[in-house]
Amino acid sequence: MIASWTSADGSLVRIRAKSNFSLDARGLLAVIVALAAVTLLLAGLLAWQGFWPVFAIAVLQVMLVSWLLVRTWENTWAVETIEIGPERVRIVSQRYRSRHVVELQTAWAVVETLPPQFVWYDPSIRLRSGNWSVELGRFLTADEKRQLAEQLECAISRYSALANGRNS
Repeated sequence: MIASWTSADGSLVRIRAKSNFSLDARGLLAVIVALAAVTLLLAGLLAWQGFWPVFAIAVLQVMLVSWLLVRTWENTWAVETIEIGPERVRIVSQRYRSRHVVELQTAWAVVETLPPQFVWYDPSIRLRSGNWSVELGRFLTADEKRQLAEQLECAISRYSALANGRNS
């Protein structure tokens, strides 16, 4: 999901890219509890009939699947906030528990859309300024990446020395 805001005076543009993973922590917990209840109930019935190793295997399975679901949930929770002003582009990339901030000069910023390395991959969006380059929106769909690239190019073109040099 891509959302953008512009300040009242128009000098600052904020673009926010967010992953489309809609399951929140409460929903994840509900899925895990439901999975555990069904699995352990069925395994308990078999253990009651004398097949007790099934219950031990079911407990291990529930623990493993729960751990995998939580890790997957953490890895898909992603937000990138891009603030574009006259002097700098500030990119805040946030995953579940990590936060990474990069600042680039707006005057030399260029948005690059790179073709995919493999046919079934989506193209990648890179923001380059001088020797620094940052890939944006890895978690977005191809259409959302195109939308992000368009919004970035529009916001940066006002301050870009490269665009202003071409227009002169």
